[in-house]
Amino acid sequence: MVNKDQSIGLRLLKEAEEIHSDTADFVAKVTSARGGLIGPNDFKELSALMSEKLSDRAPVTNEFINFWKRVSKRFTTETKKVDIPWVTFDGKVMTQRYRPELQERIEFRDPITGRKVMNIYAAQAEDGKLLGKGSVQDASIGLGVNGNHSNDAVIVRKFHLWGRKEGKSTGTIHDAFFTNLAEADNAKAALREIYADALEGDTIRRTLAEMRKEGLPKATYDELLAEAKQLGLIDPPNPITREDILTDVPNKDFYGVGP
Repeated sequence: MVNKDQSIGLRLLKEAEEIHSDTADFVAKVTSARGGLIGPNDFKELSALMSEKLSDRAPVTNEFINFWKRVSKRFTTETKKVDIPWVTFDGKVMTQRYRPELQERIEFRDPITGRKVMNIYAAQAEDGKLLGKGSVQDASIGLGVNGNHSNDAVIVRKFHLWGRKEGKSTGTIHDAFFTNLAEADNAKAALREIYADALEGDTIRRTLAEMRKEGLPKATYDELLAEAKQLGLIDPPNPITREDILTDVPNKDFYGVGP
């Protein structure tokens, strides 16, 4: 419905006006401030373009995400669990939860304005049992992406810890790193060490092993491990080594540095 209905954004705003008078005022300000609305179809086109360009530049990224889509479906359907482990670059075991939400509609009339007020109370299920197809779908979409973000967070954290140890001010926005320009070269050297450490994190193998501990059948574990190797996600024929990251390349720079 969302993908086919070009007017979905306008209809949602119209429905929002009925929630509360304050919401109606906000909707009026939004609609008067711009001529058109950016809706689901716009984001869909941007997402497709970004995915295409990313796959061209780094094909392994697409393989990585699609691999975890298959893993998540096997794990959730075979273990009947929606709390899924993930092992980060620094060996920490995190849990991604894809428990379904329980929703209750709340509706009453404002005694002052007389307007009907509607809201939805949402709470996550308190257990980790598989309660519906939505959990399987959410896990399929989220496991690899969220796991990748968790790995990025390890690198970001280690960068700030380096700054604390060295007494240097550091800043980050996602995985963009900032220091005083005078410290940029030192920060770049530290990042190379951090990336080299991450290379040895072995996230995929360790995560599959943790899933095995959580009840993933051995036959499925062996099959997924073999698939990861076949795709080159584990033990590739010509792997990047720690020395590759730490060795200077003539006429090339490892990391962008600038004002």
